[in-house]
Amino acid sequence: MPDPKRNRNRLLTLAGLGVVVLLLYLIDNSGSSKLVQAFALFSIWGIAAVSLNLVNGVTGILSLGQHGFMLIGGYVTALLILPVQSRIRIIESGRSSMTEETLSISIANFFSAIGLESLAAPEYLWLQFIVALFIGGLAASFFGLLVGIPSLRLRGDYLAIVTLGFGEIIRLLAATSMFSPYTNGALGFAGVPAEFGKSVWWTTAILGITVFVMARLKYSSYGRALQGIREDEIAAAAMGVNLAYSKILAFVLTAFFAGVAGGLWVSWIGTARVDQFLFTLMFFLLVAVSVGGTGSITGVLMGTAIVVFIRQYGDPLEQTYALTDWLRAGGLIVLAGGFGAFIYRAARRLRPRLNAMVWVPLGLGTLAFAAALVAPGQGWLEGSFRGFGLRAILLSVLLVVIMVFRPEGVFGRSEFSWAAVFRERRDRPSDEERGQDAWLSNPDLADRLARQEKREGDE
Repeated sequence: MPDPKRNRNRLLTLAGLGVVVLLLYLIDNSGSSKLVQAFALFSIWGIAAVSLNLVNGVTGILSLGQHGFMLIGGYVTALLILPVQSRIRIIESGRSSMTEETLSISIANFFSAIGLESLAAPEYLWLQFIVALFIGGLAASFFGLLVGIPSLRLRGDYLAIVTLGFGEIIRLLAATSMFSPYTNGALGFAGVPAEFGKSVWWTTAILGITVFVMARLKYSSYGRALQGIREDEIAAAAMGVNLAYSKILAFVLTAFFAGVAGGLWVSWIGTARVDQFLFTLMFFLLVAVSVGGTGSITGVLMGTAIVVFIRQYGDPLEQTYALTDWLRAGGLIVLAGGFGAFIYRAARRLRPRLNAMVWVPLGLGTLAFAAALVAPGQGWLEGSFRGFGLRAILLSVLLVVIMVFRPEGVFGRSEFSWAAVFRERRDRPSDEERGQDAWLSNPDLADRLARQEKREGDE
């Protein structure tokens, strides 16, 4: 007998996909290049953040080397897809460290070598880009394998330091003379086709594939093994989980999608340079994962949207304003923080409600706002100030606030579901869960659940 709720959820999902397609059409035809670029950037960083969540959130391993995987995938993709005209300009450049041999490495030349000259034509650039993205992801996943091996002997902060060192080593090596024939050193190379990285259709489609794969992994038996490792490695090993296989595979999968995101990232910018993959990029991804929710794909996407919005539309924060305007704005922000702390403590029924976390920001905000109102008449705070770097500071403050008040993130480990929208409680495992988990496949338990469902249906 078909489940009406499952059919309803499928129809709602199809309707949601239709809304997404309509939204993409409206954005693509809005005439605003900044909006298109912002939405494409959200998808690119969303791919990197969702894949990072597999290691950091689902597995519980703090990895700080995602920017290194993105660099590998980005450079490999850029070199394989670089047009002939751009290769000629690089060869003719007097400052180039790249050689004709390295610049001859391309997907188009590969197709020609195997007798598929028609696919090497410019009109099949989209197919060449797909192949280049896949190869870039594979190259990054190989290095993910190398990074995953030390995870078998290291834990916690030690493993985080190793992954951070890997990311920085890769970035620095790309600028050395050893790899400059492939990367052109610190100068990098331009001419990467930007029609893919700045396309909302391409980037959103790949983000959808990433979310689908990661969601299926999370709720599969392999995903439950990773969550078991996150909770207690010793208990997971005692239950038969292969720790070495699970950890390494998590790093490999994360690195693969990070490499794909890196390929789209260099296409979004149009160039491949070392300074595109600084630790700042890793910081943005960490904020997205931590703010949205470690272990929640829905939360990670929400966190990525916040980071991209502040980065793309936070230009007014870094303009020059009068000191009194800065003081007034700061006072309002601190007041809002005090009221937010009061609402948080009231919602959590914490006592006392008016503790130092509430009255200190309220007092400081009131004093700052009052001083901003009085200062012009008293001749105080004359002059102006430019808030250079305030967007990064704002993201840092947001990360600190989340870590203090809700370390698990806004969504925690929960995901969006239609059952949650309709406030439905799941009191029984699904058929898929019964098939995946051995204890749910127990015949006696299955018979008891069937009799209980039949009894409730008769009533």
